[in-house]
Amino acid sequence: MAKNQFVKRGLSDLLSENEILDLEKEEVIEIELDKIEPNPFQPRKHFDENSLNELAESIRINGVLQPVIVKKIADGYMLVTGERRCKASQLAGFRTVPAIVRDYNNQYLAELALLENIQREDLTIVEEAQAYQNAIDSLHLTHLELSQKIGKSRSYVSNTLGILSLPEAIIDEINQGNISMGHARALSKLKDVNRIKAIAQMIIEHRLTVRDIESLVRKEKKKNEIKRKPIGEDFTAGLQMTRNQLRDTFDLKEKVKVSSNRIVIAFDSLDDVDEFRKKLTEKLKK
Repeated sequence: MAKNQFVKRGLSDLLSENEILDLEKEEVIEIELDKIEPNPFQPRKHFDENSLNELAESIRINGVLQPVIVKKIADGYMLVTGERRCKASQLAGFRTVPAIVRDYNNQYLAELALLENIQREDLTIVEEAQAYQNAIDSLHLTHLELSQKIGKSRSYVSNTLGILSLPEAIIDEINQGNISMGHARALSKLKDVNRIKAIAQMIIEHRLTVRDIESLVRKEKKKNEIKRKPIGEDFTAGLQMTRNQLRDTFDLKEKVKVSSNRIVIAFDSLDDVDEFRKKLTEKLKK
């Protein structure tokens, strides 16, 4: 499939291409849970324990009301949708789960799993960023192409991906809920790892707001820009002019030079220094 054709296909197109018009004709079978492998494209890695336990209790009483969907593979089945139901069924002590087997092709399965799960509201910001990166790598998308597929702005996608550049310790704090999405995005603008860790600790200990961190980040960027600001042509020309004036006024000839953005005067002896000081003092008095 040509890349420009692929980009025009969104999630709704993928679903409609593989839509089952008569669900009642699909066979629901019981499949052993240990024969179902997780979907490698599933971005969600963290599941709310309380919510999972509640679902498990419901399944224990009422059973699994909606079948999961799987794909047949060599050693069993690969889960397409229904990971929470599978996990909760295991917690409830069930050995099997009702499932519908569909023969999805691998390309469609990758696209569906990535693009559908990216848009889940219960993903953490780290899981969302990892899902974006996985989609970009697996489906060979640019930031712009991915943003068009999931209905987000390109800047949102890029800023979210920037979180993955943070140190592992900071990502752990984000996953634990100690650092918010807004904090994480602000921290990802910094380059100094030690500074990132220091500010992250301030967030946790002093409950700094996102606005506080954004202000700190702006100051950091401004400070670094000042350090990196190159010496302009006007400054260099001014040094050269001052050097020439010193040479002419005090008859110093080649003893006055410009070095490392400084004017350097070389003297042969202390007497020469005293002589220069006297001439300078007289000049300043005029």
